[in-house]
Amino acid sequence: MSMEQLKTVYLKKVVNGVHNTYMSEQEDHELELLKQTQKKHWWGKDKQGSILTQEEQKILKRVKSRAYFLDRGVTCCCLQIGFDAFIGLIPVVGDLIGLLCALHLIHMAMKADIPQELVTKMIINVVFDFLLGLLPIIGDLMDIMYKCNTKNAIIFENYLLKRRLKLMNEGTDHTAIQHIPV
Repeated sequence: MSMEQLKTVYLKKVVNGVHNTYMSEQEDHELELLKQTQKKHWWGKDKQGSILTQEEQKILKRVKSRAYFLDRGVTCCCLQIGFDAFIGLIPVVGDLIGLLCALHLIHMAMKADIPQELVTKMIINVVFDFLLGLLPIIGDLMDIMYKCNTKNAIIFENYLLKRRLKLMNEGTDHTAIQHIPV
């Protein structure tokens, strides 16, 4: 079994949460070795590199880096605090700037031709984060903990992987981007 096939099988297990009990011991051992070589953080995962198109990889990388900057830019006392949290300390105006930055992240993700339901989920995360940030002091602390941009990047990445796996399983063109319900 080639490394490419192992990555595809591993991705199916991770995305679908399905464990195939019919795999040989050698395949299972090779998958365990592959798991150990993967990075543990969502922003550093390279699993999707072999199945996503170049354009999808480029968009995903931009979305992840923007989400990292907005939510996790600086580590301070065991907390990862990003630009959104710092700018959110300014009453109302800071929260509006954070809202615009988060909407820009969604706009970048929309370049990958994602369905409206996914955009709606992402916007709900952003609006909830914005409303939390409007509350004085407690809202700013909750805003630091909620990290809506990171959640949106993860939602976006999972959709891209599921869509690509579905296209691969159907045997359609790997470079075609279509709306596929997940």
